[in-house]
Amino acid sequence: MARQNFVGLVISQGKMQKTVKVRVSGRVYDRKIDKEIIKRKDYLVHDEGEICKEGDIVRIESIPKRSSKKAFAVAEIKVNKGQQFALYQDMAKERVSQEIADRLNTAQNAQAEGVLSKIADLRKLDSLTEQVVNASSEEIDGLVNEIESIKQKYNISQWPTTDELIELEVNHEAKAADGTRVNNIKYILDELLSQAKYEEFVKDVVNEKAKKPFEEVASSTKKNILRKYVLNLENPCPVPIPHSV
Repeated sequence: MARQNFVGLVISQGKMQKTVKVRVSGRVYDRKIDKEIIKRKDYLVHDEGEICKEGDIVRIESIPKRSSKKAFAVAEIKVNKGQQFALYQDMAKERVSQEIADRLNTAQNAQAEGVLSKIADLRKLDSLTEQVVNASSEEIDGLVNEIESIKQKYNISQWPTTDELIELEVNHEAKAADGTRVNNIKYILDELLSQAKYEEFVKDVVNEKAKKPFEEVASSTKKNILRKYVLNLENPCPVPIPHSV
């Protein structure tokens, strides 16, 4: 007895192991409306090699039932459109990733150029300040105007200044490593947890982060929350650190 054969479109793949869903369409004459209509039926089809992709046109043939709903297997891939779609999808992902990387590089380059420009202006400001000391009365007005324009550009109130004018990651790392908090974290935590004057502060910090009432929070959890707060350089250090510590 000849096996049943159908040609259909793979509409689902990868959701079940070694199984694809194939939609078979065919024209059938409907007596009620006296017209040919298209009927569609979906089959679960065994795909031993797991090589079919969504969009492939395949020939399926009947086999001994492998499960209650699977009685067909892929006999031939007639048109591998799904393989092409998968390739295009991979290419599109690579292109999008490359575009994102290019944009990030452009943003980083622009930021670097801004920093370099700022450094050049600050060096110029330093040079102009030195020139003012030895300048003649005719030259002073021009030098002072240049100095004021640079100071206004970067909101500098006085020069030389101790303010941080350039935001760099190195600056943040230096702050974290300067020993004021990192090297004295044990002393700070001991003071916070042992001194009564810090009790309200500790409750406020813990309650802001913890999901339980303060009394139900474990002591180790309180300590971890406080440690994160103290090591965050954006937060003020709650405990004054003696130089001898």
